[in-house]
Amino acid sequence: MTVPTLTTARLVLRPLQRGDADALATALDDWDVIRWLSGPPYPYRLADARQFIADVRAGGAGVWAITLADGGFLGTVGLGVEFGYWLRRGAWGRGYATEATTALLDHHFAGGGAAVEAGIHPDNARSRHLLEKLGFVADGHSVTYFPARRADIERPMFRLTPEAWRRLRDAAE
Repeated sequence: MTVPTLTTARLVLRPLQRGDADALATALDDWDVIRWLSGPPYPYRLADARQFIADVRAGGAGVWAITLADGGFLGTVGLGVEFGYWLRRGAWGRGYATEATTALLDHHFAGGGAAVEAGIHPDNARSRHLLEKLGFVADGHSVTYFPARRADIERPMFRLTPEAWRRLRDAAE
């Protein structure tokens, strides 16, 4: 998947770079961040960040770094098998997740992209609220291993169709 740079009023979404490893490792070595994520291990070390970035770059995965216009690293947003996002703790509650995910979904659907699926930890009320605000609807459950929790967890799945996204965006204008 091509990962073009996307810009919003406050953010730049760009391909992950090797130089993001320190910020990525610091942000994800925080239990309050990583406990909601189904991919990374905990503790999360610099070697984990370097490997993740290398894997993303080698495989062409659709993962963007979310940064402020001045380059300050906030988190990542991605679209592959599933839609996913996370922010470092200091970036919570400022609307950055809404801004970044909206930009990525606009890009995806403007390019003729198919429906998008997302899964969340069942106790992550903030993520559920964001998905619902973005127009996602409940679409079953999936059991997924969460390495940081060392457990298989049944998580709710959500789905967003291109038609639902267009309706939501038209209503916002």
